[in-house]
Amino acid sequence: MNQKLRVIYVSAEVAPYAKSGELADVACSLPKYLSYLGMEVSIFMPKYRNPEIESLPKEMLVSNLLVPLGEKKVKARVFKSEHGKYDIYLIDNPKYFWRENIYGTGKGEYLDNDERFIFFSRAILEFLVKTKLHTDIIHCNSWHTALIPVFLKTHYSHKSQFKKVSTVLTLHNVAYQGEFPPETLVLTGLSWDYFCPEQLSLGGKFNFLKAGVIFSDVLNTVSSSYKREILTEKYGFGLEKILKSRKDVFFSIRNGVDYEIWNPETDSFIAANYSPPDLKGKKKCKRDLIKEFGLSLNVKTPIVGIVSYMTSHKGFDILLEAMDELMEMDLGFVMLGQGDEKYENSFSNFQRRFSRKMAVKFNMNPALAHKIAAGADIFLIPSLYEPCGLNQLYSFRYATVPVVRATGGLEETVTPFNTRTLKGNGFVFKEYSSKAMVKALKKVLVYYKKPQIWQKILMAGFQENFSWENAAKRYARLYHNALKIKRGG
Repeated sequence: MNQKLRVIYVSAEVAPYAKSGELADVACSLPKYLSYLGMEVSIFMPKYRNPEIESLPKEMLVSNLLVPLGEKKVKARVFKSEHGKYDIYLIDNPKYFWRENIYGTGKGEYLDNDERFIFFSRAILEFLVKTKLHTDIIHCNSWHTALIPVFLKTHYSHKSQFKKVSTVLTLHNVAYQGEFPPETLVLTGLSWDYFCPEQLSLGGKFNFLKAGVIFSDVLNTVSSSYKREILTEKYGFGLEKILKSRKDVFFSIRNGVDYEIWNPETDSFIAANYSPPDLKGKKKCKRDLIKEFGLSLNVKTPIVGIVSYMTSHKGFDILLEAMDELMEMDLGFVMLGQGDEKYENSFSNFQRRFSRKMAVKFNMNPALAHKIAAGADIFLIPSLYEPCGLNQLYSFRYATVPVVRATGGLEETVTPFNTRTLKGNGFVFKEYSSKAMVKALKKVLVYYKKPQIWQKILMAGFQENFSWENAAKRYARLYHNALKIKRGG
């Protein structure tokens, strides 16, 4: 298969430059592994105002790109930063992107997110037109970029350079759809004829993700289990019938792990490097984690770690219900993340009450995420739904045992430990309740005190291979299929 494709990879967040969730990790690693296959890959993202982006070596390519937005044209600047085998293009407009957060605050999303991401999408296409940058595939991610396929088949349909360009839309989490008032359509410059149930509207709102699902050439999501789930009414969030109607071009490719970044043998973020089965370095990492979070714990006390956006679908409602009981158990608890204000406030209160054994930091600091993966004994992911999940895959590599709810990619990757065969790489609970979660954690603590069995569980996880190398090859096939579909194959 000829891999020499020119791929434009578009994401609202890319680690380590901007991150709110796992999309950023995917957008950081997949393009790199595609480039290893010989593809020419360019990442497009907003130029947020933060130290990570400001410190990038970059050149300004366009100083005055005029982007159509409703009846006006808004100025954008475009910067380029070279990263070896791939480039990052930064779309700059201070009004839209010089903000503290990517999408909003703990109190809610920014009220102009529709305008921000319409501008971002149009700016990319205007830049491609202006520079005549050769393109085979435009790979869009989530609702923030889902209007690009719409614009290509409307405003830019007459442009010869886009005639053979195919679009791929990855659905990372269909609970987030980009729903806005009908008046938002005016900002797109599209006719009101498009605002109908067959195209852009859903439930009386302008739905960005639905629009992308309908107008993209190919769709995929991030695990086969999640693909099955979102074709049901329970998890489809209103898109299930539309996704079923596009089943011939709807695929699944499970996310991978970048073992160049997530590797305890070489990780520069952690206190000591190690490689199972020799876990002396992990003990040093645990001591460092205790110190970092200001806990007063014996190093033998099991530590439960969480790294997550704080919202109900990540299981924070049942976690909150269980906290009093968890704090009575013989364990330490560290949490890293940010999100809904009510959860941030509640866990701050728990930290004040149980400061010796429980601590939380409200950010998405990559160094701390690595410290938790390495220093914790148990990694908890109690999600209501989880399209793929990466933290359980990271924890395998760092000899940290995952405890997860049976949903989406979590169910697909974590094999429940079997007390009879002594096989399995983690612990799973099915019922979405605080009671089921606490029961699973109590079971884990029993085996934590049995070193020989615990070592078997650790090694089962460590021996798993979820490298992006395999997933990137599947994306290569997906891209070639997308081009065949675009050209009538």
